[in-house]
Amino acid sequence: MPRTPARLIRRPLSIILAMTVLVSVLGCANGEFRFGDPFDRQLTLTESQHRYTVLVRWSQFQKARAFVATEDRDAFMTQMQQLGDARITEYESQPIELDSKKQKATISVTYTLYTTALPYEIKITEEQEWTRSGISNNWNVTSTFDGLRQLAFN
Repeated sequence: MPRTPARLIRRPLSIILAMTVLVSVLGCANGEFRFGDPFDRQLTLTESQHRYTVLVRWSQFQKARAFVATEDRDAFMTQMQQLGDARITEYESQPIELDSKKQKATISVTYTLYTTALPYEIKITEEQEWTRSGISNNWNVTSTFDGLRQLAFN
């Protein structure tokens, strides 16, 4: 069968189309690729920070404790006891400030809460300092809360 010009063009176009579909499918299956962070370190930090903050928001402090740096876990639990019967109604996280070496990040989170003893909502701020060693994706938080003393006096 003789090769016509249309037939010669169709085969390469079919190969190009197949490769485009394959790359698209593989790209979607593997998630995004960010050129500024090819090892996807900040995405893992973002996920860890979100999970930890949601656990604090729902007063699941024992589970949140797993994200806290080992040497700070007892102090964290002591701080969380100050919340008593407080209920956190919402929180707002500020953007992540990641250092140039991508080893340390700081995030400020403001929680809105109330207790049965207080007739109004109060806000407390948590300064989260996330660190990791090497290139692992195991981020740990050290946090300090500002405003917990308000609960002790009310």
